[in-house]
Amino acid sequence: MKRILTAILFVIAFTVIPANAFTMDLQAGVVNHASEITKFNLNIYGHLWYRIDQMLFVGAGSGYQEIDNVGLVPLSGALWIRLPIGSQILPVATGDIGYLIGSDHQLFWKVGGGLDIKNGDYSSILVMSGYEFLDHVGKGYVFLQAGILVEI
Repeated sequence: MKRILTAILFVIAFTVIPANAFTMDLQAGVVNHASEITKFNLNIYGHLWYRIDQMLFVGAGSGYQEIDNVGLVPLSGALWIRLPIGSQILPVATGDIGYLIGSDHQLFWKVGGGLDIKNGDYSSILVMSGYEFLDHVGKGYVFLQAGILVEI
């Protein structure tokens, strides 16, 4: 039943929204276990977003992250919410759920937030942080990243 309802919602969203509403972001930073915050584990992540309106995006993400010298490729579904506070600097809340592909493949989810600093009408600088949980490892990780958002 959940799958049917989700499919119906996506069909409605894609038929109501104009085709030129796609947006993308690219971010880079670090991801570390909370107790090992001084270590450097590379985290590069990007999304292709479908803009519902100026404040709400749904999309898919992928990238590369390294945790404890193990390279992983995440594939995820994502949600982005701009909070209506401010005009040039907007707070955002994000969430991803997906699968990490690699030698230590597993389910993951992450939640976070940050600032969307508007450069103009079609681009922003992003400063983000949050929490990522790896299902198989059973550990939580903290991430910090910066990047760019381009609205097409």
